[in-house]
Amino acid sequence: MTAPEAPVSRRITHAELVYRPGERALAARVFELLGCRVKDRGNHWFTAFVDPAVEDYTTNTLYASEVTPEQWAFEQELAGRLSGDLGDKAAAWTAHVRGNPQYSFHFGIRLATRDILERTLADIEEAGKNDPELAGRVSVSGVYRPEGPDAATDTMMQVFVHTDVIASGLLTFGQHVELQWHVPS
Repeated sequence: MTAPEAPVSRRITHAELVYRPGERALAARVFELLGCRVKDRGNHWFTAFVDPAVEDYTTNTLYASEVTPEQWAFEQELAGRLSGDLGDKAAAWTAHVRGNPQYSFHFGIRLATRDILERTLADIEEAGKNDPELAGRVSVSGVYRPEGPDAATDTMMQVFVHTDVIASGLLTFGQHVELQWHVPS
């Protein structure tokens, strides 16, 4: 028997992400690939509704805007300096994050059914391999099915998607987005 759900008094309203200069349309495509509905009203940022059926600008949304010139200059300088010992450490850390995405910074989106998650997974894998603009820029870092040996739990399926098109921090290292489906109780 499960306890009745308490009224929600606190919510995550949004997450703000950035994209590279000139990649607004590509960033919107990544959100659509993740199953969000994008609405671009031509403002500084565009909106991705996590639940495509709900248009609420105050809750359950992702916003994206072009990286500031200051951040972009810093990231370009940082990328240029990733050589030698620092580059080796960055490569080791990046490999660890990609190989163990559940232990890295990310945010999660819950999907309604396993079928939807499986179709989304197939679409992401296809785009990551064959889409001329997204190949090499979006990929699956890990799939953990509830019946699998590496699953965090037997009550949830997790798919970790990595992209360098959007990020809630530095684009240089990319962003993980976890897609989840919960086994009905």
